[in-house]
Amino acid sequence: MTEPYRPSPPATSISQGHLSAKGLQRRGTYGTENHLVFHEDFQEEWKPLRVRELIRPLTVRQWIEGGKIHREPVSRETPRFELFFDLLFVAIIHQLADAAIEEPGGRSVARFILTFWPSWSVWEEARKFANQSGTDDLLHRLWILMGMMTLIGYTANASAIELEPTGEEETVDHSAVRAAVAFWLVIKLTRVIVLLYYAWKLPSFRGAHIWKAIAVLIPMFFLFPLIWVTSRTAQIVLATLLIVVDVCRIDLLVLAIRGRIYEFQQRRAQGKKGLGVKGWDRMPDLPQTYKIPVTNIEHAVERLGAFVVIVLGEMVMNLVYTAVKGEIGVSHQFGKAALGLMVAWAINYLYMLPSEPNAEYEHALRHSWFSGICFTFFHWPLCASLILASAASGKMVVNDEVETGVHWYWGSGVGFAIIFMAILDLTHQDLAPNQARIPRVIRALLALCAGLSLILFSLGTQHMTSTGVLAITVGITWFLLAFSIFGMLPKPGTVQKEELERREREEEQGRGVVVQDLDGRARLESGGGVGKLREERVEEERLEEGGSRS
Repeated sequence: MTEPYRPSPPATSISQGHLSAKGLQRRGTYGTENHLVFHEDFQEEWKPLRVRELIRPLTVRQWIEGGKIHREPVSRETPRFELFFDLLFVAIIHQLADAAIEEPGGRSVARFILTFWPSWSVWEEARKFANQSGTDDLLHRLWILMGMMTLIGYTANASAIELEPTGEEETVDHSAVRAAVAFWLVIKLTRVIVLLYYAWKLPSFRGAHIWKAIAVLIPMFFLFPLIWVTSRTAQIVLATLLIVVDVCRIDLLVLAIRGRIYEFQQRRAQGKKGLGVKGWDRMPDLPQTYKIPVTNIEHAVERLGAFVVIVLGEMVMNLVYTAVKGEIGVSHQFGKAALGLMVAWAINYLYMLPSEPNAEYEHALRHSWFSGICFTFFHWPLCASLILASAASGKMVVNDEVETGVHWYWGSGVGFAIIFMAILDLTHQDLAPNQARIPRVIRALLALCAGLSLILFSLGTQHMTSTGVLAITVGITWFLLAFSIFGMLPKPGTVQKEELERREREEEQGRGVVVQDLDGRARLESGGGVGKLREERVEEERLEEGGSRS
């Protein structure tokens, strides 16, 4: 469940009510804002003065009740400890990328995908906790520390999982699998305990928190058997089921079913026929007294974008090299690093395009619960693809002749990343479908073709150098970027003309001068009143001079 963004109103209660009513009349950054209610049950950040104040009261920052979203009247910044938590994922991503590139091939990719999801799910739980009810107090920070320690243990063992027997061993050693599962279960269990504690202490949100705890607990039962299961096929099946069940969001499915039943009962009580559902992708109404914690959309978008930047940072870091004799200055190796950087820059630009100011859209997290789940989930394969590409980029910069698997990692990683970014763009609701120079569907089809071309191209690069592969990737990504930027611009016509005229009027109205009153106070005068103001000033000065002489 998500909620839309709204700029922060002033802190006074009188102006809050006025601006809240005003805010319902306009569209915000991520969609319409006609369903917001700004509550005053928020805790201001204060400096602890006593030991017991190091632990703050439990809170829920925003929730749904009676078809309305209740949220804090002020926006809050991302806590620094949450950013510190992100630093760990810089190391985790680097570790998983190194493990994947050691033996480039299908089995390494499968191991990477199945081991990357559990760490991603922990990051998701930490993000949602900080978003919906994080207090940023001592207990919250200790939980972050515990999560970081268990993730270090998980990553160290997950990247050590054997793909085949090593040395003189005839069977695969599964001790790394058991250790990785144990570390992951510990941190997930602490999350369940936290949710149940919230359910106990906050009766108004008890039902929602209990279902959230169940949604976290059920996937654990799929990974728990891996402690004693030694069949590689069974391990892969259980790990895949973990991903499927985790993505399904059992708590949201239960709420959707309960809402449908409630709507049907309401229609029966009113004597109406039919089911009367809003649409399968719309979250139905719930009883008036039922409160559901929801996600603050501005925080969610910022955190997901930050994770993408972390992954792209891994790619950029792998492009950096130490020049040796023969490669000093503008060298061949520098050229490959520059080409790789151009690809990373283009991918970052493509990811940011849907949120550009000229994009008229309703965000997926705002549009519906289904589009919100898709938007969140598809960030996982996007980041996984970029990690594989970043793992290959380092080897391609250092060596011009590399294994075909490295080229496959690079082409498939960038190709799938482009495809998933196009899917992310399609999860948003286009509010101006006929006003772009190139329709969004056409832009998405071109992105699909570009991604597939990179994936298929990487399969036939046995006789190509890394420089050639990087150059072709730059050509495809930059052409797609230019096509997308131009295609998002409004068509030449009425809409564009009206927008330009509006800007000209605002510029004319905004022109003015700052003048100083006789009592020393300054004020801004519009451009149209400057001439009249000067005439009045000249007349006042003339009268003052005449009075002083007399």
